[in-house]
Amino acid sequence: MNRPPHLPFMEGSPQFVPGLRRIEQSNWLVPDTECEAALPQKHELFQTRLSEVFGQTDASRPAQVEATQMVCAALGVPLPANREAPLLAVSRLISDDLCLMEKQDSGWILTAASLCSPTHFSLARVLGGSMAGLHKPVPDGAPALSGKIEMMFDRIAPGLVIERFNWTVQAGAMRFMPDAAPMRALAAQTPLKDCGRVLHLRVERQTIVRLPKTRAVLFCIRVCIDPLHALSEIQQQTLYQNWTQASAEVRAYKGWAHIDPLMRAFFKK
Repeated sequence: MNRPPHLPFMEGSPQFVPGLRRIEQSNWLVPDTECEAALPQKHELFQTRLSEVFGQTDASRPAQVEATQMVCAALGVPLPANREAPLLAVSRLISDDLCLMEKQDSGWILTAASLCSPTHFSLARVLGGSMAGLHKPVPDGAPALSGKIEMMFDRIAPGLVIERFNWTVQAGAMRFMPDAAPMRALAAQTPLKDCGRVLHLRVERQTIVRLPKTRAVLFCIRVCIDPLHALSEIQQQTLYQNWTQASAEVRAYKGWAHIDPLMRAFFKK
């Protein structure tokens, strides 16, 4: 298995655009490149902090059932036999976080989610909220970005799989990161000579599918984390180039100022 499995930084600096592409349905959830790293953490969070990582609205069960059937079919496994919420049960089988969006009078609403690898994102804040609310922290995220995504949700046909990527660099290998404070503290406490030990590439692989019966949309987020030293020399140099060329808005949104000293030390700049 190649590490890192995805290299979106090779295509340029992050931008606040959807950046969508269609992929084959067979490539939707398999292979699960993060299964070994993510599942033990998910199981622990479900055991100790369930209310922080799983939530559902009362009317979401039909879509949860359909999403569970679709995920199990893609994985080639039987339906979960336990009696807990369907989306929670199937989330135990795969590294991806699973978010259900359903169209209501007020627009697309997050009605259920299993979110164990948030990137500075609190499930309690957004469950039951609109697309504009989900993207409110993003510069120009509401209504510009949220409007484009809502339009795509309206139009996506059953059988299609849409893929997009986000990337950043963080201090440490934390997956469950609803708050950036621990990462910032680690960055501040790390001597520059130890930059190679703490700097990690964090890639979000996001996939989007339509559920044919309920017409809900299942939004899946697979977080891949790798140390920067796992990249080739060319990949490292391209990463740093696109890091430095990112807009001020992107850098501020991602909080990159906190690890700038470590990045300069790693790249000897």
